[in-house]
Amino acid sequence: MAGIAEKFSGWPILRKLFAVMLVISLLPVALVLSVSLKLTFNTMQEQLVYDSSMNVEWLQDRLEMEIEGYTRSFYELEIDSDFRSALSHWCAEGDLVDYAAKLEMINTLNQIVSVNSNINAIELYSFTQGRVLLAERSGSAFADTGDRLERWLERDEGLQSNVVLLRSEREILLCHQMHRFETGEAYALIVIRLRPYFIQDILDAIKSRPGEALFLFNDEGELIESDAGDADGYGEGEALKAAEALSGELAGYLHENGCYWFYRSVSGGKLHIVQAMPDAAIRASLSGTLLSGIAVALAAAVLCVFFSAVFSQAIGKPIVSLAGTMRSATFEDKVDMPEQRHDEIGLLLQSFNYMQRQNQELVKKEYTSQLAKRSAQLYALQSQINPHFLYNTLQLIGAMALRKRSPEIYAVTTDLGDILRYSLNFSDETVTLREELRYFESYLSIQKLRFGDKLRVSIDVPEALSGALVPKLILQPILENSFSHGFTEKGRGWDVAISVGRSGEKLIIAVADNGAGIPAAKLAELRERLARPVESSLRAGEHIGLSNVNLRIRLRDGGAPYGLSISSEPGRGTTVELIMKYVEGGGRDEPDGGDN
Repeated sequence: MAGIAEKFSGWPILRKLFAVMLVISLLPVALVLSVSLKLTFNTMQEQLVYDSSMNVEWLQDRLEMEIEGYTRSFYELEIDSDFRSALSHWCAEGDLVDYAAKLEMINTLNQIVSVNSNINAIELYSFTQGRVLLAERSGSAFADTGDRLERWLERDEGLQSNVVLLRSEREILLCHQMHRFETGEAYALIVIRLRPYFIQDILDAIKSRPGEALFLFNDEGELIESDAGDADGYGEGEALKAAEALSGELAGYLHENGCYWFYRSVSGGKLHIVQAMPDAAIRASLSGTLLSGIAVALAAAVLCVFFSAVFSQAIGKPIVSLAGTMRSATFEDKVDMPEQRHDEIGLLLQSFNYMQRQNQELVKKEYTSQLAKRSAQLYALQSQINPHFLYNTLQLIGAMALRKRSPEIYAVTTDLGDILRYSLNFSDETVTLREELRYFESYLSIQKLRFGDKLRVSIDVPEALSGALVPKLILQPILENSFSHGFTEKGRGWDVAISVGRSGEKLIIAVADNGAGIPAAKLAELRERLARPVESSLRAGEHIGLSNVNLRIRLRDGGAPYGLSISSEPGRGTTVELIMKYVEGGGRDEPDGGDN
């Protein structure tokens, strides 16, 4: 006894509190209830299993009768020679099929809808034509399939397709796939959209005890309908696990996690019934036996409240105070919790004070490091200039000088000087869109002399957006990419369209060309490279062209969703969208200057 007391004294305080409260509250209740429950539990369990098994069996028979009725409807359509002939012609000819065939299909489906009040509509899909006939109570119409069959096409081919039940929001779908007699090829799908009320009424009728829950799953494990009622804690996930555990049997039950699970398979596995009966339902049936234990339970509850109040003042108050401080304190706050205690709570207070001080030091170091790293990245990216354009321009000036003296040489030289002065001035990381376009027009004037009238460029910039701030030198790499890749195999008629728009807080600059486009594989590779984190892209040496512009935008604006978006169609052209935060420049429109 002394050893037990000594061991108990070495427990943490919270464990002591839990053990004392557990013994005081549960011991008297357990003494009273154990005697009565031991005598009656086995009998109640056997009765429960029998009653629930009979209920689930009745539900199985009722659902099989319902499914058999709709199976018969599908079978009648299969053997209806007129309907099947009209359907075959429609699947072969599409909407060009004659009016008589369309009318035959519409009348047949409308007749089924009209005689069954549970049917909302019937959909008839043609796999070959991508069309659907919609037969509703308000009328019938033909339409494109669109993505309506996406869910059906994703279904496992190994599953049956005769009568399939699916759930679609507030409707239950009965699907039947039709095959050609000659080849066995699937060519049409019939979908009956049912109101779920008739199944809900059946489930309500079968529930006989409070706390019961009923679930219906299809052959894919999808929930078709349920009536969980007040069965707290026993939901769809637990029911599906029980169905999977018993799926190898036509019927059965198991008991786990404080609940009985009863299972039935309907129509060869087209539906799976799972009924949950928590142990609480058994205890509710023993209310008479439990009356004598209520008084003891109330006394135990009073004791629990009393001791909880006493212990909460001694133990819980410092913990609550610590939690409140942790919730409200920030890294900037100087927090110093009192550390007079020498038990586990005192250790927590000391650890919190130490953690707060350490976090403040780490935040200062990390913040300074990130500022330095960001500045270095921005400067490195901005200073990466592709020399190819300068080489091409100098070659153009030399060729013109050899042929003749012309005022064009002066214009080209002036434009080149403007370009050098603008691109080599690193005093500003960002400029207004108006400044960027002014530089870009100088660049275009040289390119037009280089390529002649084969190059046509249109620029559409609303005046209200011309003052927006953008990273410097972002348009030239996009157009150079078109020259290098998009127009290499194209003769004349090089069209480039530049447009600027705003969507909420986003400024979007679109550059579209009519070049050769980008093959799908290369486009996917390019998109993957642009999606890489900033740090990994810098380490990989991606500093030219599109990657340069993408990284500069992401560094300035904080990463995704900002950056470059590329869409392309081989033979039709490419569109590059520069997506960045809209930042108003405050009317700044002075050109770059300086002697850099």
